[in-house]
Amino acid sequence: MAFVSFVLPEMFPHVRFFAPFSGLGLVVFAFVEFLLAYGLWKGKGWAWIGSLIFAVIGLVFSTLTLFMRARVGEAIALVLNLVIIYYLMQPRVQSYFGKGKPSVAASTTNKRSTGP
Repeated sequence: MAFVSFVLPEMFPHVRFFAPFSGLGLVVFAFVEFLLAYGLWKGKGWAWIGSLIFAVIGLVFSTLTLFMRARVGEAIALVLNLVIIYYLMQPRVQSYFGKGKPSVAASTTNKRSTGP
């Protein structure tokens, strides 16, 4: 929705008729973000995937808008999306969401608790 509201009107001035729909889109986007936040809090794998998808999409859009109109906000968004992607790809985080290999700490904890 931000792309429709801010980027398209700069590229194509006749596309401004999409602007009234951006409010509804932002409400839907906020609802999806709350669902992702709940899933991340509970360690759901679908939330990890969804957050990674949103971070990659945000990375692409912030890169595009940075080249169209270089401002501090776009640079901050670019850095934040890179940090989110880096964090989500860490082995401990992936194992928390049931992705990738279990972390070393989790495997040593399981070995200690099982006994001889």
